[in-house]
Amino acid sequence: MSEKQENRDYDHKSSVRGFTPDLNSFPDENPKPSSGQEPFPFWLMIVCVILMIIGGSYVGANSGGFNFSNNHKPGYQASVPEGLTGKPPELSDFEKYVNGGEAVYKAVCNGCHQGAGQGNGQIPPLVNSEWVNKGTERFSQIVLNGLSGPITVNGAAYGAAAMPAQKGAINDKQIAQVMTYVRFKFGNITDSVVTKEMVEVARQKFGDKANQYSASELSGEDVMLEGDQPDWMSPESGDAESDDAESVESGEGSASLVLESNEQNS
Repeated sequence: MSEKQENRDYDHKSSVRGFTPDLNSFPDENPKPSSGQEPFPFWLMIVCVILMIIGGSYVGANSGGFNFSNNHKPGYQASVPEGLTGKPPELSDFEKYVNGGEAVYKAVCNGCHQGAGQGNGQIPPLVNSEWVNKGTERFSQIVLNGLSGPITVNGAAYGAAAMPAQKGAINDKQIAQVMTYVRFKFGNITDSVVTKEMVEVARQKFGDKANQYSASELSGEDVMLEGDQPDWMSPESGDAESDDAESVESGEGSASLVLESNEQNS
């Protein structure tokens, strides 16, 4: 063997002997999972599948095929809880009358006197006004023919703004209702109303006046419009109606009611 061959063999053996593998340079065959990368539990997946099957079966059995005609029953009405009628409470005749006046007020008076009746600048307020809460005759004079000139309301002086006449803008019933509403809303007067018949009389007496009233020309604070209160304003009428209803339910008084009905028909 030549010297060169021996040297090559020696160099190869030395290189092999000097090679030491770095075990840390190779990754682990089964590394531990890091946080947030754990595998999804197989048992939990099975539970989810079972729940989906059960839920789908229930919906399919009770959905009626998602067809409206299968779910809607003709004539069905929702039940009403005990003590409730399912309808808004019936308004009294007084409330209906006042509501009619409120509609007129919003359409005609609200712009000047404001919704709360506090007035606006030189336009006097209606809240607790002595010209509203006291004599209804002078109140009707103001509404029918208007008002101009100085006037004192609740101790404050007004008069720069004139109130126009309303006798040609709204009819007698509307005037009666709005007067009732103003007295109720801003004066808390509930024991009386102004009727259409009262305003008709007032129009006959004061409606021909060519110009607006001044405060000194108005009737006294104690003068009320002529006319009777409607029957539904009398507490006795309500008691009588309830007594009649009770007697009919108990069978008493049925003969008298039939007799009255026959007399009316004849």
